[in-house]
Amino acid sequence: MATTPRQYIERIDKYIGERRLRDAFVQVRALAGLASDWRLTEEIDRLEQTYRMMLDYASKGHADPGRDNLYALIVAGLRGVADRAVYRIERRDSPTMYYSTLRYEALQHGDTMRSLLDRYLALADRNSAFNAILGENGTDKKSDVAEREALERRIFMRLWVAYPLSAELAGELGATLDSEAFNDDFKSLLISSLLLGLLAHYDERRLTLLLDVYSSGRSSRLAMQALCAALMAMYICRKSVDAGRLKPRIDALRDTTTWSADVQKVFMQFLRSRDTDRVAHTINDDLIPRLRKLRPEMLKHDMDASSIEDLQELMSDNPEWNDMLRDSGVADKLKELMKMQEEGADVMMPTFAQLKTFPFFHEPANWFVPFRADHTAITGALGDEAPKIGGLIAAAPFLCDGDKYSFCLALAVAPEVQRRVMLSQINPEALSQLEMRQATIDAAGDVSARETAAAKYVQSLYRFFKLFRRKGEFSDPFERPLNLLVLPLLAPDLHSPETLGVVGEFYFQRGYYEDAAEVLRMRAASGPVDAQLFQKLGYSCQQTGSLEDALQYYSQAELLNADSLWTRRRLGAVCRLLGRTEEALAHFRIAEKARPDDGSIALNIGHCLVELGRHKEALNYFFKAEFVGKKPERAIRPLAWSLLLSGDTTRAREYYSRLLSANPTYVDYMNAGYAATLDNDMPEAVNLFALSADNFNGEFSAWLERFRSSLPALYPLGLDPLLPPLVVDTLLYRREQ
Repeated sequence: MATTPRQYIERIDKYIGERRLRDAFVQVRALAGLASDWRLTEEIDRLEQTYRMMLDYASKGHADPGRDNLYALIVAGLRGVADRAVYRIERRDSPTMYYSTLRYEALQHGDTMRSLLDRYLALADRNSAFNAILGENGTDKKSDVAEREALERRIFMRLWVAYPLSAELAGELGATLDSEAFNDDFKSLLISSLLLGLLAHYDERRLTLLLDVYSSGRSSRLAMQALCAALMAMYICRKSVDAGRLKPRIDALRDTTTWSADVQKVFMQFLRSRDTDRVAHTINDDLIPRLRKLRPEMLKHDMDASSIEDLQELMSDNPEWNDMLRDSGVADKLKELMKMQEEGADVMMPTFAQLKTFPFFHEPANWFVPFRADHTAITGALGDEAPKIGGLIAAAPFLCDGDKYSFCLALAVAPEVQRRVMLSQINPEALSQLEMRQATIDAAGDVSARETAAAKYVQSLYRFFKLFRRKGEFSDPFERPLNLLVLPLLAPDLHSPETLGVVGEFYFQRGYYEDAAEVLRMRAASGPVDAQLFQKLGYSCQQTGSLEDALQYYSQAELLNADSLWTRRRLGAVCRLLGRTEEALAHFRIAEKARPDDGSIALNIGHCLVELGRHKEALNYFFKAEFVGKKPERAIRPLAWSLLLSGDTTRAREYYSRLLSANPTYVDYMNAGYAATLDNDMPEAVNLFALSADNFNGEFSAWLERFRSSLPALYPLGLDPLLPPLVVDTLLYRREQ
């Protein structure tokens, strides 16, 4: 079977990762051969000659301070050639939207990017407010608006597939993005198109254009969108980025702009995007099923709740409803969601995910077009009501642009009664208040405006890559965490103790323990430490199964704060998991001195004693845990087993009887069967063993292994060695019947 271009790329990446450049050159040559482009072969020859010279220089023992940079340049060159080869191969017949668009644009010989930009500018000028006042726009305004929007989409698509950008085209785009003749909404579309093209095929000129937009600083919104795009591309394309060439530019931005603060803002938005799936799960798989169960009761009480805010209002209006929602668990879920929202989580995604099927969203450009109440999609759907509804939606600060379009399009197809109810609730005062609130946000200082712009843009990107109908044709940058911490270029911006502390805490609080451990290690190496930092490191390692590391960090926390009962208990728990039971017992004994009446500590001591074979001593602690513990039921199971191993089958059977009357497991039935066997109550024993096998989730042979595993501990208590085989055969005969 012939090797596909993508398989060649995987091999090239593998060899480069293993520093086997000679093998990588072989694969790149084979890939270039499929592309049938002599220019690629020439570039490979040049790169390989440079590599051979570097090898020759190194083999003679000469010092070469520039070797690392040269090696990085060769690697970047190899990746670039491979990428262009794939581009040339797939452009011939790939059915994806990207290559279909590329082939279409290649046939439009009369159009250039310059001519399209000039046509767009002419249309915008013809409909400018100045010309409208002078009465010079004699053409139909609606027709011009539709043509201008079509041109926006066309330019978006053409720029998306332009690869690689020529110096001439990059210059034209740079002038466009810097020109005041083009409005910010149009420039915003160009930024998104540059990003999509970058994610398809790395192109340094695209990245440079994005950094130019950021550095111009003329618009906070555009600057933060460009920075979001640039940082996303720098991470996704990090293997292709020439860090040596980019570093002087980043250093200059760090000196002349608010680069570091802005990078931190964007990084936090990337982090928060990870919470979107968690929010969706909470709403779709937890909150909504609970509400469905409550639906008959809600109707019975004339409750009508269609949103989180509605439910909160109902809870505050009527104590009975409050109790009902609390008992069902809905209240706790609402609090969890509101906390997520306060922390910046995207709680609107699950709601609007269902509203992205309108034809409007079949065009990639429309996912990024800034919301305008006079957009033809809105005026066509809402007619005369467009200014009123569109104005209200435009002022909603909690929706990104795509969600605003979704809302208006959904409203257009809603039943007339629902539309009238909503419209009756819209009044000039409410609209004015929302507009003032939005204006306050936009003018609330550069910091607030920049953070809001980054948040909304990341939301738009997330929706596109997760919900676009042909999303499978795009490599999803949100599939894995966008971890900017791994980029050496950004180390001065993100590796401060303060930033690492915030990021580590974010991961820790949300249960991303593997990421938390990685970041908290960096934090521990970057500056002053305290016991709490090592506690969180230990807990994160424990949650990911790195028990030796967890023990090390808990020990360091104990050195810094020997009085922490939490640390002491964690040390005991980890030692026990590692099989270091004597050490675990010692830690729990120290904890017992601090909290002599703590049932949980008593329970842990009992478990340690059981593992050490000191069953009678363990009994005292299990009885104590049952008597003083907040959850006495936790002591019943180990207490019953210890009584059994101590030879007190009478009391053991009493406790197993209590377990079997509640929620018994197959182990409870099995151990109760052991107790009955030792009492020579064989009819009951066989019945209990049968119930254990029936409740076991697996093959009978696997159950037999577990049945036999505890027998050695029972023989010293007088168990007849012949009885277990007889029990097994009895069960087998019963199963045959």
